[in-house]
Amino acid sequence: MGEIAAWIWIVTGFAALAGAGMGLASLAVPRWGQSVVRLGPDPRWKGGWAEFRASFGGALALLHGAVLLTLVMSGQAGTAAVMGASFAAALYWFGMAIGRLVSMALDSAEETRTSYNAAGVGFELIMGFALAAPFLAHLSR
Repeated sequence: MGEIAAWIWIVTGFAALAGAGMGLASLAVPRWGQSVVRLGPDPRWKGGWAEFRASFGGALALLHGAVLLTLVMSGQAGTAAVMGASFAAALYWFGMAIGRLVSMALDSAEETRTSYNAAGVGFELIMGFALAAPFLAHLSR
């Protein structure tokens, strides 16, 4: 674990497990992913379920799987590998929070100012900071 405290690895690992679990759940059961993101395939176009399995399923699972892999292999790969992978995943979650906040500010006619979206921003920020923890710890040294 090198110079970064073990509890930071644990926080990052739990966030990566949560993200990978969300991805695997959506990969296996795209209706679950649909219910989380509150979107559905457009009936005018075929193949919409593949998008849930791809973007919210496979991509989310493998992004967070990369973080888990670097955590497991940190002894060989070093802390820089963990920082890089987890920082990339953190940016994903921060981007989601930013997008949701922009929508809440600009799309109020679409009824985006909901408690669901407010909770979503909170969850996304928690995931982002948990995944950014190794990088932030490195900066604070």
